[in-house]
This record gives sequence, structure tokens and C-alpha cells, in this order.
Amino acid sequence: MRRVFRVPFTSRADRDVDDELAFHLDMRVRRLVDAGWSPEAARAEALRQFGDVTTVRDSCVAMDQQRERSMRRANFASELIQDTAFALRTLRHNLGYAAVIVVALAIGIGANTAIFTLVDALLMTTLSVKEPNSLVAIGDPRRVGGMSIGSPRTDLLSYQLYRDLRRENTVFSDVVATGRSSRLDVRIDSAHQELEHPRARFVTGNYFSVLGVPAGAGRTFGPEVDQNADAAPVATISYGYWTRRFHNDPSVVGKTVLINNVKITIVGVAAAGYTGEVVGVYNDIWLPVAISDVLNPNRRTLDDRSTAWLLALGRLKPGATLAQAKQQVITVLRRSIVSHATPLDAKAFLEVKPTYFVGEGAKGFSRVRSTFQAPLLTLMIGVALLLCIICANVANLMLARSIARGRELSVRQALGAGRSRLVRQLLTESMVLALLSAGAGLLFAWWGSRTLLHLASAGQLDIGMNVTVLAFTLGVSLAAVALFGLLPALRASRVDLASSIRSGAQSLSGSLGSRGQRAPLGKLLIALQVTLSVVLLVGATMLARSLRNTQATDIGVDRDHLVIVDVDVLARGYRGPALARLAHGLRDRISAIPGIAAVSFSENGVFSGTENNTSLEVPGFVARSVEDTLVGYDQVGPDYFKATGTRLLEGRELTTADENKRPHIIVVNESFAKFYFPGGSAIGRSIRSDSLTLQIVGVVGDVHQNGIKEDVLRRMYLPYVHTGDTGQPGTLRLVVRAARDPSALVQQIRKTVLSVDPSLPIDGIDPLSGLMARSIAQERLVAQLATAFGVLALLLAAIGLYGLMTYTISRRTREIGLRIALGAQRGRVLRLVLIDAMRLVVVGLVVGVLLAYLSTGLLKAQLNGVEPGDPLSIGIAALVLLGTAILAALLPALRAARVEPTIALRSE
Repeated sequence: MRRVFRVPFTSRADRDVDDELAFHLDMRVRRLVDAGWSPEAARAEALRQFGDVTTVRDSCVAMDQQRERSMRRANFASELIQDTAFALRTLRHNLGYAAVIVVALAIGIGANTAIFTLVDALLMTTLSVKEPNSLVAIGDPRRVGGMSIGSPRTDLLSYQLYRDLRRENTVFSDVVATGRSSRLDVRIDSAHQELEHPRARFVTGNYFSVLGVPAGAGRTFGPEVDQNADAAPVATISYGYWTRRFHNDPSVVGKTVLINNVKITIVGVAAAGYTGEVVGVYNDIWLPVAISDVLNPNRRTLDDRSTAWLLALGRLKPGATLAQAKQQVITVLRRSIVSHATPLDAKAFLEVKPTYFVGEGAKGFSRVRSTFQAPLLTLMIGVALLLCIICANVANLMLARSIARGRELSVRQALGAGRSRLVRQLLTESMVLALLSAGAGLLFAWWGSRTLLHLASAGQLDIGMNVTVLAFTLGVSLAAVALFGLLPALRASRVDLASSIRSGAQSLSGSLGSRGQRAPLGKLLIALQVTLSVVLLVGATMLARSLRNTQATDIGVDRDHLVIVDVDVLARGYRGPALARLAHGLRDRISAIPGIAAVSFSENGVFSGTENNTSLEVPGFVARSVEDTLVGYDQVGPDYFKATGTRLLEGRELTTADENKRPHIIVVNESFAKFYFPGGSAIGRSIRSDSLTLQIVGVVGDVHQNGIKEDVLRRMYLPYVHTGDTGQPGTLRLVVRAARDPSALVQQIRKTVLSVDPSLPIDGIDPLSGLMARSIAQERLVAQLATAFGVLALLLAAIGLYGLMTYTISRRTREIGLRIALGAQRGRVLRLVLIDAMRLVVVGLVVGVLLAYLSTGLLKAQLNGVEPGDPLSIGIAALVLLGTAILAALLPALRAARVEPTIALRSE
């Protein structure tokens, strides 16, 4: 009768309901049979009286399943509480064991979280504006402080080009522009107060309304500031600047301050949390673009199409796509540039096929993003490998502990605990350890991320513990549980009850290295640690060798004795003859300082980040492309190459006698001479550029002008002071060569400069060695961190190997004693133990070298003078690891060789 209600693949609740219904139906049939009914008729009548069996069954099954789920949830919660309490009690009684695991995991989880915090802040976080995903960035997002004067370009926009784009596009609801501000001289309270220099950006009047940034106090300025340039100038300040400088004083709204001696009214404060569209820089003041010429009368840019200094953000109309925006921006920019350029510039612009920068604008602009993106991702891979090594070590430690608890686990299983219940209990202990480690790791990450930010000089970033970072930490902790807790739990739960209870914990099948097993888990984990350690060590070795090559690069000047002085001459109106007199006056005054070997000056200098380019014509040279006619140039003072220590290869220096001379006299670098005059001398040759005839009088060695790793450009050097209005210098950088430590002369140089003109702004006085060090700060940081990770991985692998061999020898004490008693030499025992350890190391080493060879291609963009898969780096890493492994295994091996047979046999 019960088969009536049975269906295949039923659950326990289904079976219980079927059994109960069958029982009631059987009882009713029996009563009818006792009343005189035949069995067949009784069954039919019973089914009729029972009604719709299917409906009754489904209702009963649903109620039973609901009750069963409730009981399972209650049981699970109860068991989880019990397991957690038991885990805490167990760990409290084994504080040393718990502390070692928590500290190790905290380092791994904290390192991952610290790096991810920077990745999140720099590469993932969007601007705090309305609907950031509908923004489109126009212009090179790296050039947040860029300005270019001369030929048309597309990485930056002139103000007039921005207006053309805003007026002629049909895909954006509106477009805003934002650009650099040179140093501002701000007086807040009185004319006698010391000048302040807050960070500022020039933005168009629609900036706040288009981005949807509300006011935190007062109001933000609007489009009206672009319509009426003659109105009283206004500004909006950031909430952070309001708090830091004005202590949230509400009376600041409406306050008038002096900026570059111009009265500016603060009309409001931007909303809290908004720091600007440039990631890595917290802006203090936003000023309307319309007053840029008022604040910088000696650097007028609004009507000058040859001055590009703006980036743009466009907000897409509903339904418009990024692809449509990109196509239309290219069309509008190309048409506007060509229609307003000279025929020669328009032709050159079209032939060069410029790159148009149009992309997603949700993350704003950033110079540091492109600089640190690859290093951060490299470090992210490094800390992930480090965490895997730590987890392997912790897994070995937990496996050893679970083996020691073999009798306890056997008794639990004998008392009715299933394997899944044991696994759950062990995983709960692992989870408790992981959560404790995550808490400690967050503290480590808080300190580590700020330390890294400071060391990397990556600017100002919001690196707080937000939801994304906390979710990442939780995810890493869960992954760590899976890595270090699951396998030991599964292996430890495989208990042979009879032999385990009879002989103790040693019969646990999850043993670290008992003889007779094909691949003991402990040995596999050691091999894994060695493999990952090799990968980390090879990467660290390659990065360290690359950094050494970079630091040893000959940049073409005297790197150890130069001081670069950057003065803002245009801010004080120095131009033409006045600028020439100032440059010579500063040169003469600084030359008189004791300890100065030579002084000169130039427009761009060395490691300033600025560069001039022009096109030229060389008689007898046939250009294959427009790029062949482009060269860099600098305008330099007398004896510039003597001052910088640049090698003079042929001809002579530029001198004072070459100033204002026609034809213009120039010196070219070695790359220039070899490219345009292969096989011949460049001395005495003439070239033409911008309708000027230039005569070559000297050839100097190549100089890495702006970066150690940059490619050397073809470059020519013109006299800083020359006739004509074409190409007059707009900046002044002094190059001072010291006879001793240049750092000791910085203050004296500063005083001398200010003695010539006390109002002259000094933007920087830096030893060249410091500028060079800052230019490779990220390479140095990555190499140092990678080396630290590699050393830590090496140490962990050595500790793991030492622990495994010590444990294995302790379990083989009787065997070793028996071998020695039977005549085995102690040297043979030592060799036997070392060979056993080296098998693991060699396997991990071979796999690790293969993985390292295949994966180091990821570092290609960060290497200098070292190729991916570099044999020397791989060899160094392999030898270091092999030597460390031998030392780690030697101590247990020596202990094994000193085993006394009588003591060993008696102990068993």
C-alpha cells in the first residue's frame, strides 16, 4: 500500500509524509475489511473517503519541509555558536599557536588590503559628482598641469578651441573646461600678512552646474561669470580649505581677498567631500577662466589659439554613446584647428595624424594614475602571491595541529559526529582565526596605505576604509580560509577509528609526511611555497637589477653637483631685454658665491618636465615622414654645457658673443648630428626652422632632459638672448654647478636670487640628484617592496621546510636510531635527510622557474636593461632559494645524525 505514495528521488520529508499517509490508509482499509468488505472494495472505499490524496500529500510535504528548514537553520545557528565558542576556548588555551597564525595572516591580509586601498582610490573610485558615468573626458588626462605654446595640438585645448567644441557639438548637454593655475599670491586679511599659495584651478562658469556639485555654504558661481568678464571677480573655495584655513567660519562667504593683487570675492563653499576633478590633488580654490588674463596679465591666454592649457569634461545627452561623442569631438577639433591655423601649420597638423584623447570621464583626470597604475598592479600580484605562501605555511601548521588532535577527532566521530560535522568545526576555527587576522590586517593596512602614499609621493588620495575596501578585506579573508583551512580540515577528518583510538594520533590519514603515502599534503604545501617563492624572488631580482641600471644611467650631465633654480619671470613681467638683463644679473651674482664652479641658464633646464619642439629643413636630407623633421630645442645661456657638465664632442660652446647674432648660432646633440649628417661633420652646416637660418657651431653629447628612462630626442640649443620676436623664451631656469655638496648651497642661492629682485617668485631650488630620485620614486618603491616580499617569502619557505623536516624526523626517530644501530654512518643519515628535503625543493624550484619565465613578461614595461625571463635574475633567485633551503634543512638533518640508538629505541 505504501508504494502508492512513493516517487523516485524523494527527500526525507517526502518519505515521512508518504509513510504517514500510507499508515492512515492501511488502518482505514483494515477497519473496512473487519466490517466485512473485500480487500479490493475496502481499498477503493478508503481512497474515496480519503479524498484528494495528492493535495493532502503536497500540503503535508510543504509543512514538513518548512519545519525541517526551520530546524536546520536553528541547528546550524546553534552549532555555529557552539563551534565558535569551542574555537575561542581552544585558541585561548593555545595562545602561541593562535598568535603565530594571526600575525602571519594579518601581514598577508593587511598587505593585500593596503595595496588595494590605493588601487581603489586611484584606479576605481569615481568623482563625487552627479551621474559620473555620463561624463566624457576630452584631452590627455595626464596633463592636468600642462600648458603648450606653439603648434596646434589635441592633448590640450585652447580656450577658443573649447568654445568651438561647446558650440558645435550635438552629443553633449554641456561641456566644461578646467585648466592649471600657476602659483597664486593670496592675502586673506591684510596687506601686511604673509602671502599664501593655495592650490587653484581655472574652470568655466558652468563647471558646478554641469557636474552637479552643490554648495556647502553660500553659492557656487555660475555661467554668468563667463558672460560678463568685467563684473567683480568671484571665487568658490573647497570645503576642506574652508575647514583648514577658516575653521568653517560662515562669514567667509562674501569676504574679499587679494589674489595676485586683484580683489576677489568668495561667493561660496563647495559641498563637503568634493575635492575637484583631478585625482591625487585636493583643490582649494576654483576661479572662473574668464578672469585668468586679469590674474596673469603677463601671460594672456583667452584669445590666443596657440596656447593650449585646458582639459574638458562633457556630459552626454540621454541616448548618446561614447563612440558617437568620440567621433564628433574628433570632427569638431580637426575642423576648428585647421580652419584657424596657418596653411603651413594646418598641413603639418594633418600629416602628423595627431592622437585625439576622448574617453570615459567618470574617474576624472590624473597624472599619478598613469604613473602608478602598472606598479600598483604589479604589487597587487606580489602581495597575492605572498598571501598564498603565508596560507600554505599556516595550512601546514594547522595540519600538524590537527594530527596532534587525532585522538580527539576520532572520539568525536566514534560518538556520532559525521565527517561533515568535523569539517565544519575545523573550518569554524579557521574562520575565527581569519576574522581576527582581518581585524589586525585592517590596522596594518591603515598604516601601510598611508606609508605607501607618502613614500610614493602619489599626491592626496582618499584612502579611508570604505565599503569597497571592507568587502575586499572580507573576500580576502574568506579566500584565506579556503586556502589554509579547507584542505587540512578535509584531510584531518579522514580518521581510521580503530587504529586511531588504539595507537593515538599518528594514524591520522592527513599526516604531514608519513612514509608510504604517495603525496603527503605537508610536502605538497612545501613544494607550493617554494614555487611561489621562486616567482616572487625572480620578479624582485629583475626589478632590483632594473632599478640599479636606471640609477647608473649616464644622463649626460654632472648629476652630483648641479642645482636647478626655477623662477617665475612672467609673473613679474620680465620679457625681452629686461629678461636678458635679469638672467645675466642672476648669473653674475650667483657665480660670486664661494663654492660655485659655474652658472648658466636656459628656458627648459634639466628635469623640469617642459619641452619645446619645432620642425626644420635640412639641405640634402630627405624626410620619410613628418616625424623626421621634428626636433626638440632649448634656449640656453653662455657656457651652458660647461655649467651642466655636458660633453663637448665637436666644435665649441655658445658664448655671450653669440647673443643677438645673425645668422643664429646653434649647438646640436649627438643624435641630431648622426641622424641628419650621417658619416659627416655637422660643424658649419646650416638648417632652416620657422623661416630662420641656423648655423651649427658645436656638437654635444646626448642628455636625458626630463627623465632617466626617456628616449633621447634630437635636440638643438639656441642662444637664450637672440634677435627677433620669434621663439623668445618665456621661462627662466638657472643651472648652478657646485664644487662641493650642492645641498649646502641652496639657501645661499635663494638669498642671492631674492637680493636681485625680492618680489621674484621662486618655484623651486632643487639639487639635480633630488629631482632624479623623485623621477624614479615609483620604480624604487616597487623594487624595494618586491624585494621585501621576496625576502619574506624566502623566510616563510625556509620556516616551512624547517618545520616539516623537524616534524618528519621526530616521527622517524625510531627508524633513524635503528639504522644507526645496524651500522649506518651518521654522514649517510645526514645525506638521507637532506636528499629527502631537497626533493621537495627541487620540484618546487623547477616549477617555479618555469612559472617565473612565463610570467615575468608582465614586468616588461617596468624593466630597464633587463629582459623578461632574464637568465641571470632567474639564476640568482634560484641559487639564493636553494642555499636558504639547504640551511633550513641542515639543522634538522644534523639533529637526526646525532640521534642515539638506545634512546631512540627506548622512546618508542
